[in-house]
Formats: sequence, C-alpha cells, structure tokens
Amino acid sequence: MKHDLFLARDMSVLVTGGGGFIGRFLVAELVKRGYHVVVVDRTPSPFKETPKISYYLADITASLAVNKIMAKHRPSMVIHLAAMLADACELDPLAATRVNIESTHNLIELSITHGVERFVFMSSASVYHPDTPEPVREEDAGRPISYYGVTKYAGELIGMWYARRGLVDFRALRPTVVFGPGRFGGPSAEYSSLVLERALQGKKVIVKNPEDRVNYIYVRDTVDALVRLAEAERAPSRIYNADGFVSKVIDFVLLVKRHIPSLEYEVTPQQTVRYPAVVDGTRIRSELGWTPRYLYEKAIEDYVETVRKGEELFSIY
Repeated sequence: MKHDLFLARDMSVLVTGGGGFIGRFLVAELVKRGYHVVVVDRTPSPFKETPKISYYLADITASLAVNKIMAKHRPSMVIHLAAMLADACELDPLAATRVNIESTHNLIELSITHGVERFVFMSSASVYHPDTPEPVREEDAGRPISYYGVTKYAGELIGMWYARRGLVDFRALRPTVVFGPGRFGGPSAEYSSLVLERALQGKKVIVKNPEDRVNYIYVRDTVDALVRLAEAERAPSRIYNADGFVSKVIDFVLLVKRHIPSLEYEVTPQQTVRYPAVVDGTRIRSELGWTPRYLYEKAIEDYVETVRKGEELFSIY
C-alpha cells in the first residue's frame, strides 16, 4: 500500500544527493508519484522551479544546515544517496570517512530527532569481495576491497544498529553497476555509461577489461527498486541486492555498437575495478515484488532515445 505512512506529513521526502546521476531520476519519479521532494545537494539544481521540489544547495557534512532543513520540512522519509564515489574514496579516505560514514551516522541521528519514519540508504555491491562465490547473497557481504566498499558497509552496519533498537526503520539497497544517461564519474562508468556517451559523441571507446563479466543495472530499474523499497509496508530483510543483466564488457560494447553502428573501439587490456557478476536477487523479488525491466537491448534503446531527444530530462513537471 503506497504512501499511507506519509499522508499525515504531506508525503514529504528528503533526498540527499538528489541533483546527482541517480538522484535526478529518483526525484523526477517521486514527483510523478505525488511526493513533495526536499533535495540536499552541493551542486546547483538541474530542475526547473516547481513547488513540488524544495532544493537546497548544501553539503551533507553540514549537519546544522541539514538540521534546519529537516526541521522546516519534517520529512516522513529520507532517501540517502549523497556519497563520494569509489575513485575519490581511494584518493582521500579521510574525506570519504567524513562524507560517507560520519554524515550517514549524523543523518540517521537527525532523522530520529525529527521523527522520520523510514530511512533508505543507497549501498553498493562493492560491499562484496569480487571473488565471492556466485551467486552472491546478501549475507556474503563484509569483505570489501575498496575504501568505498568499506564506507558503504559501515553505513549499513550503523543503520542496522539503530534498526535493531527500534529507533528508525532502516533499509538499504545494494545495486550492481548502475548505468544510464548522465553518469560520468566512478571507475565502472568507463565500461558502462561512458561507452554509450563516447559512441554518441563519435569518440573512440578504449576497452580495458574486455573479458570481465559485469552485472549491469539500468538507472530506471535502480530507481524503481529504491522506490519499491521505500514504499513497501514491510521490508523483512532490510538490505537487498538489486541486479540487472550479466555481460562481458566486450559483449556490452558490441551490444552498444548494434545500436550505434558508428562506434569505434580499441581493446587495451589492463587491470580495472571489479565487482561480483552474478548476484542473487531472490529476496527483493520475493519480498518486495521487484524485478528489472530494462535488460540488454531495452536498456540501450532507452539510453540512446533519452539522450537523442535532447530534452531537459528532469524538467517534466
């Protein structure tokens, strides 16, 4: 049953990182569903002005500013996307600790203070060791090899500590390699979104890890999983994998080439960041009724169509 918990508070949802890649698709979807969305992001708004969105240019580490925003809007739910990406975490683990761990902890505390009913945390498949036996299940987490993975696993542990004490309804999503229009950062973008971006721009694609198997999940499916998790009356397992389709990188490139025949690529093998390829999505399917819809050709077709439309993608209100 959708929204019942949130009607009493005007269905207001706080989205951190709402101006980012996944956040823009998420905010647009929440607005379509009738929510008033309060966005906290450190980048200027990509949205046209609308009463349906309250956009605040603020850093998630600025607890006093976030506290004031939450006190003003009293959101029923928080969806926490804001985080440093994997490559940045490796370069500056101290900053990553502040942004990805301490800010998550502070935001959970603020959520409890302001009576937020539900806290949804964007985690990652990076909480798994890349050599974990497949299919990788939720209980296999806890051996991340990147600092990004460390921060995401820490966020989950903190949230679950509060949930066990009945202080907040904490839930987390672990998507695999998310790709879609507008994703330019993070190491896995090199063999996902940037393949399409460069192909559409007529630039040569350098394929560094042709034989690596990757679990790709399209951004629209990721958002659908997030919203399904957020709106579910019950989420018994609290933490869920969200998977898409498995493909070797070279096969993904060839799939893109079928839709963009002008794509030129060059294979230059070298070591890259890896994640588990076969991820068990049984729990999110059985408990929340979610299943990915944008698989293989459908994902590529939507990506190309979305970019080629040349519209302001998120100004749809």
